[in-house]
Amino acid sequence: MNPEIRTYLDETRRHFDVVAEQMRSQLQGVAEGVSSLTDRLDRLEQNLREEILRAQRELSAMIKFSYAELDRKIQGLESQYKELERRVQRLETTR
Repeated sequence: MNPEIRTYLDETRRHFDVVAEQMRSQLQGVAEGVSSLTDRLDRLEQNLREEILRAQRELSAMIKFSYAELDRKIQGLESQYKELERRVQRLETTR
């Protein structure tokens, strides 16, 4: 093979190897970045799950408290209503 062609091919090969190595290095950087983002997303997802569960527990506790408070008020009103019924009954029977 012609020495000039051989030199040209060798230089082209070296250039190709350098470019390929640069591309491998850049691709590795991208892969590391994707991996880092995946880890961050996983942590964010876990934090969101924990926050949602905490909010659900708090909401459930607030609903139970509100229900208990409403139940107490209704029982009080029912008691007052029964007392008023008795008083009306007594008033009607004494007429």
